[in-house]
Amino acid sequence: MFLGRQKELAQIKSILNSNKKQALMIYGKRRVGKSTLILEAIKKAKCKVIYYECLYTSLEENLRNIESRIQKAFNNNFLHFKSFSEIFEYFASLKEKIVVVLDEYAFLKDSAPKYYVDSMFQSIIDSMSDNISLVLLGSFVGIMKELLEKENPLFGRFSLVLNLKPFDYYDSSLFYSKLNINDKICFYSVFGGTPFASSFIDSKKSLEKNIIDLIINPNSILGSYVENVLLSELSKVSNANMILSALANGKKRYSDLESFLGIKSNGLLDKQLKTMIEMEIVRKVFPINKRNDKKKTFYEISDNLVRFYYQYIYKNKDVVLKIGEEAFYKSYIEPNLKTFISHRFEEITREYFTRKCRMEPESGILDVGSVWYDIPSEHKNGEFDCVIKYLDSYSVYEVKYYQNPLTAKEAELEYKKILELGRFINIEKVGFLCSSGYEFSDSRFHLISPEEIYAFR
Repeated sequence: MFLGRQKELAQIKSILNSNKKQALMIYGKRRVGKSTLILEAIKKAKCKVIYYECLYTSLEENLRNIESRIQKAFNNNFLHFKSFSEIFEYFASLKEKIVVVLDEYAFLKDSAPKYYVDSMFQSIIDSMSDNISLVLLGSFVGIMKELLEKENPLFGRFSLVLNLKPFDYYDSSLFYSKLNINDKICFYSVFGGTPFASSFIDSKKSLEKNIIDLIINPNSILGSYVENVLLSELSKVSNANMILSALANGKKRYSDLESFLGIKSNGLLDKQLKTMIEMEIVRKVFPINKRNDKKKTFYEISDNLVRFYYQYIYKNKDVVLKIGEEAFYKSYIEPNLKTFISHRFEEITREYFTRKCRMEPESGILDVGSVWYDIPSEHKNGEFDCVIKYLDSYSVYEVKYYQNPLTAKEAELEYKKILELGRFINIEKVGFLCSSGYEFSDSRFHLISPEEIYAFR
């Protein structure tokens, strides 16, 4: 069953249905759904499709392999090609529409000197006939982004470039749509938004059972996925595992990371973090009112599953073998799992407003994020979880992951804190989002129910 990606699917179908030659590039982290998306787009296409997943081998062997695919597609074992250019020349001689999909293009690119393969495909794209569409897919994000740089031969050659991201909290819930809202929040907080990971969740089992079976178990599919698949590109980054472990366990400032890793201030960590950001494994975050303040800039792991794995499992794999999966869950995860989920719920709230802005455009919104306040004279500072920025004002929302409904007394205390911020910024609206709802109603506040964040259609 194909879930989500309806906008991207429509874009691809529209371009591939064109009567002109097209070149598309789709890239994103491993198992994010690139191949599934393109295969869905061409599933009912009235054309010949040549799909080939490039291998980490020589250019010649890849040529021979795709040649065999073409022989099979055209039921002609006498077809032989001396180069990739000859393949497209052959396609140009045909009257029918042909879509060529090269998956894991980075492997093909790495089979020859820098820019050789890119230059070859520049020539192919420039001379393609109108009956051909070419789709390049790639999981090595850093390598694929190189194709978009001005100095790269393929720069400006693509009709559509899609950087496929993991699903947000809402689209991820489509994999476990029958669960109650609190369970949806919990599952997304732990397993994240990669479709591959979400597809293994058994919604008939508890969160605990899914964590034990899919992550803690030494032979688990998702534990292996994190270490051996999702992070395979990070082999190019020294200290990658140490950096991820530090980030997962609260070291978020640059100076804290530098100290924890024992790295001198020589720019090495900065280079490593930039590489990991480029790969979309790590992201840089900052309050929307302190964008240029390095002291308020933090780093965090982009994916919930990777964050969970490095916080709980990575350094404790030997313990799992000693005491067993169930005991490990009870002793190492269960005691502070609620805190872990509460931080992810803050991000879910920001994703909710981001989705709302995209699907139900509201005039005047400039940004969604957190806001930092600092009152030195009163020795007070802090951060508000979720803030919507307008041209001259802000709406401030407090996010609470509670087992019980938010009380009027608790809301009043938070309201007073927000009013203090009002001395520095113009507050238009104050709101709350509590995972368990509310014991009260109050016209001063915008109270968002947990049901509302999953009410999109």
